[in-house]
This record gives sequence, structure tokens and C-alpha cells, in this order.
Amino acid sequence: MGAVIAGTGMFVPDNVVSNHDLARIMDTTDEWITNRTGVKERRFVDPGVGSSDLAIAAVTNALADAGVEGSGVDALITATMTPDYLAPGIAGLVQAGLGLSHIAAFDVRQQCSGFLYGLDLADALIHSDRAETVAVVGAEVHAGFQPWSAASWEVLLGNSQEPLPQQDYERNTEHRAWSVLFGDGAGAMILRRGERSDEGILATSLHTDGESFELIWVPGVGFKSRPYVSQDDLADDLQLPTMDGGGLFRKAVRLMPEAARMVLERTGMTLDDVDLVVAHQANDRILEGVRKQFGLEPEKVPSNIGSYGNTTAGTLPILYHELSASGRVVPGSVVCFAAFGAGAHYGAALYREPAAS
Repeated sequence: MGAVIAGTGMFVPDNVVSNHDLARIMDTTDEWITNRTGVKERRFVDPGVGSSDLAIAAVTNALADAGVEGSGVDALITATMTPDYLAPGIAGLVQAGLGLSHIAAFDVRQQCSGFLYGLDLADALIHSDRAETVAVVGAEVHAGFQPWSAASWEVLLGNSQEPLPQQDYERNTEHRAWSVLFGDGAGAMILRRGERSDEGILATSLHTDGESFELIWVPGVGFKSRPYVSQDDLADDLQLPTMDGGGLFRKAVRLMPEAARMVLERTGMTLDDVDLVVAHQANDRILEGVRKQFGLEPEKVPSNIGSYGNTTAGTLPILYHELSASGRVVPGSVVCFAAFGAGAHYGAALYREPAAS
């Protein structure tokens, strides 16, 4: 029996940063950002708040939606590329924060495809009778990843009207190609064993293209170096991402639809059977490319990146939660999840919402 989604939840911080706000700390405009990315605003946490905190809140909301007590969770899967600490990951922090028993808690590090990999793992645990109920959460705090100074943050959050030092403005502008994309947020799902073989997760197709590792990566802060982080690394900004935007676009637009076609073929279904494609929210240009590959209208490949930016492992569950809460996912709906991200990890999963009991 396929694993079915019994409940969903999300959590985003209160701090809203618009494109107009970003234009105060770098050479950019709302039009420049919107045309290139589709992002209009994003959320950022307060200092001292980590991805584990967002994950705890999102899972709490998903448990309430599912009507499940924490004591009923048999396994926890957390996906993030922005853990509270370099080591260990956030799974233990989320398990303890939720007050769960000493269940298995997995950390998944597939970046933008992390939640998709988590769904597959949850389905495997349920199929193999290792678990009856699994919580899966994707949570990210990109605020700490940003290259912005303390003075920049004060301006962004409306705490200062003072002009930004020119050196800060220039550094922020240098990294604007990627920094304007990201936001903080978390989304979660509670999965349980379904009652029928033709409902729940019907098929998954996960892949890794390691030759594309350098499409987006962080060249510094790693254990290949001695020490793993140095003052020279920080001076050269090696703790910040390096991104090949054109290469990412071409790979994502080709490989997400390719993986989706694989799961459709495995189930004997076609695109005509799919009601929604929930794709990773990296960039609206990528989403438009995916729509063209499929020949689908925007309402079938929806986007919410304008409101949240790219929340990496959080995009799939946040978007699905909003679609479900708004009535877009009804009994019998067929949903195709697809993602592509750093690594390069990508894939798809096909899901049917259970019929009304």
C-alpha cells in the first residue's frame, strides 16, 4: 500500500523583505529581480533562530492537521542544507524539540531535492513495515548564508534609515545574482500507510549527476582543507555559494520533466492524468521552461516563489500545503512532485490523494 499524506503544515518567519528593501542595500530594482527570478518578497528569521526551530513549528502544524499525536510518529526525516550547526544535523534537535520518543531520525542533505528524497525514504520505511507513521520536513534558514553585513540587515529590517557604507553596498551588489533568490521557511508532511495500492505514493524516480557538482556549490568550509575554515577562506568569500545560473537552468528544465516522465511510464499514466505538478521553486524562468517541456498551463504547474523566494528543501511541502489548504488537492487528485538541486540531485514522485472515505 502506498504512503499517503495524512496532514501538512508550514511555517515562515514574520520578517518580510521585499525587492524594494533589497534595492536599499545593493544596485538592483524590483523589476530586475522580478524579471529574472519571479521573486517579489521573501521571509527571514531573527538572529538566533535556526532551521530546527522552523522545522519544529512546521511539523507541529502538520501533526495537528493530521490529527496525530507526537507519540504516534515512528520515524522523523529532516531535510536541510542550512543546519543550525555544521555537525550534527538538525534531526536530533527537531526530535527533542517535538518531544518525540527515541525514534529513528534521519538527516537528508540533498539540498533542493532533499524533501523529495525524504518522501521516498518515508515511503520505503512504510512499505517495509519499519514504520506506520513518518514525519518529513524541509526547513531552511538562508539568512545566515547571505553576504550582508550587520548594517545591511538593520536597513533591510527597517531598523535603520542611515545610508549604507559604500563598501557594504558594493559587496552586496557583487553577490546579488544569487542572494536575491533565497528566503527562510519550512514545510512538513505526515505520511501513513494507505488502504489501497492505487493511492498514495505510486512511484518515485531519484537520480544524481555528480559530474554537475559545481553547478552550485560552496567551495570553502570543508574537511578537504586544513583547517576546514580559515581566515583566507573568509577573506575570499569561499564560504558563499558559487552558481552557474545558465547551467542550472538548462539542467533543471530538462531533467525534472525527464524524471517526471519516468514515474508516469512506471505507472502506465500520462500527463493527461496529472492534475498538478508541484515543482521545486528555484526560479520562475525554470518553472516556465518546465511548463513548456510539458505543454502545460501555469495553473497545472503553480508557483509561489513570488511570496517566499527559494526555500530550498522547503519549497515542495510549502507549495503543496498551500495548494491543499486552498482546495486545489481533492480526493483522487494526481500530483507529480519534481525537483532539481545542488549535487546534482534530481527526481520526481507521483502521488494520488486518497478517495473520500
